[in-house]
Amino acid sequence: MSIYHIERGGHADMKRIYPMMEFDFHDWERPSHLELQLAMTRGAELLLLKDAHNVECGYAVMLRSKLTGYVLLGWLGVYPHVRGNGIGGQFLTLIREHYEDWQGILLEVTEYPELEKARKLHAFYQRNGYGDVACHYILSGRDTALMYMPIKGAGDISSVARSVVRSVYECMYTENKLWNLITIEK
Repeated sequence: MSIYHIERGGHADMKRIYPMMEFDFHDWERPSHLELQLAMTRGAELLLLKDAHNVECGYAVMLRSKLTGYVLLGWLGVYPHVRGNGIGGQFLTLIREHYEDWQGILLEVTEYPELEKARKLHAFYQRNGYGDVACHYILSGRDTALMYMPIKGAGDISSVARSVVRSVYECMYTENKLWNLITIEK
């Protein structure tokens, strides 16, 4: 049994967490604070990882499409004081349980396979049940691995990756902005 649990955060939590996101993610891979706040009004969720004493240990920003039933784990951070103790894997398990009635969860590993950090993240997500979607995925001009964990949906979404990605990003970006940021090729 995990000593951790997830709570849903609100707009004030996003305002508080955004400076941590600025530390954890490059400018080109992180939306603006305003884009995240607007996305939350359109269905995105901020999940807060808390321990048994209700101390916050991490966050995850999830982009959701109720229409298609898919979720994108957009930005995840485990706080430095608790990193390295298997908490990231526990957080992923809790996220999967939180979305147990959904089709599946996607995530992006940027600058993969170029950077060692990206290769380590990719391996971490593979160990936690995520597999590669068979497509060439480019985010902000950088090679990116699109990964997927099926829950109730198809095991392979390669043939519909473009429409699934569009559906989860709809709460954040217009279609034009999305396709200026992301390229998906077979």
